[in-house]
Amino acid sequence: MRRDAVRVLLVDDSPTVRAVLQRILRRTPDLQVVGEAGDGETGVRLAVELAPDLVLMDLAMPKLDGFEATARIMQRAPTAVMVFSTEVSVDGHRVFEAYSRGARDVLAKPGSPQDWTELASTLPERIRSVAHGFAGGTPAEAAPAPGTRSGGTPASAVDLPPAGDAGPEVGARAQPLRYLAIGASTGGPEALRELLAELAPRPPLAVLVVQHIAPEFEEGLAEWLRADVKLDVRVARQGETPRAGTVRLAPQGYHLTLEEGNWLRLDADTPPLRGHRPAADLLLSSCARVAGSQTAGVLLSGMGRDGVEGLGKLKDAGGLTLVQDRASSVVYGMPRAALDARAAATALPPAALGRYLLKACGATRR
Repeated sequence: MRRDAVRVLLVDDSPTVRAVLQRILRRTPDLQVVGEAGDGETGVRLAVELAPDLVLMDLAMPKLDGFEATARIMQRAPTAVMVFSTEVSVDGHRVFEAYSRGARDVLAKPGSPQDWTELASTLPERIRSVAHGFAGGTPAEAAPAPGTRSGGTPASAVDLPPAGDAGPEVGARAQPLRYLAIGASTGGPEALRELLAELAPRPPLAVLVVQHIAPEFEEGLAEWLRADVKLDVRVARQGETPRAGTVRLAPQGYHLTLEEGNWLRLDADTPPLRGHRPAADLLLSSCARVAGSQTAGVLLSGMGRDGVEGLGKLKDAGGLTLVQDRASSVVYGMPRAALDARAAATALPPAALGRYLLKACGATRR
């Protein structure tokens, strides 16, 4: 086995599927299957014991389904989880339920021999990408206990005094807020949904979002949020003017920036930043440059540090900077890194962040 091999745990109740996956992955020297489980409960135990780099997770299984197994893995031993199931489709709500529990990627099981043949050529690279993209998080600062919802009683961030449900007092602002820039990764879709629900039915801000997600799910994420929170949520378009009450998501493969003159730029030429395109750092930095004192920046649940540098620039430019709190985060990497860098000093659950932002805008939920 190569020393740098990606170690994979297979969790699927079908021995046949596990055997096929074994054959596919055995052909690739830098991928090693370190264990198998036929139910979610065993999958969680092996994820803790074996510390794989990636878990390939089915959803419909005995004892514990893949949703709950993913949530428990993220709480006990945060690991890159790729859901691999017949129960998902690119526009299905179950896709985003899986993302909300902490899945890093979602892949539908092939439905024909031809599709399985195609999968054999694409799956190894996808596993490498997901596993390597997940590296560098903070497992010790992971998730709340299974079943905890982020709209519950907030817990203050490390080294911060406790904050009430509405958050600390919002100081008077010299200029009104016009923009809300959000960065999110693992566990972000559900946190984003809860925050936006508090801003409905019409946010007093133009909302711009970088959510790290597989490219084929960006339109599905917009549709899911649009249907759930009843807001104008869409994938951003080149040259579009962001308006109050709208939510625009960065397309995967493009950096999203706010430009002078209040228009959105989609940039496919600038290389990925720390492996990300779109990168929250570039969105937040552009908002700091163009409308710093008129922008609120928020980092939600996710691995790594994307957005920390940009949030710091926004704070220096007079913007309002906030992060999701530890207790409600699926993975507390990005928010914790921002607090450690002093790019933000207020940490709240997503729903409380929404109420805090309304208060900062001098608005109340209608």
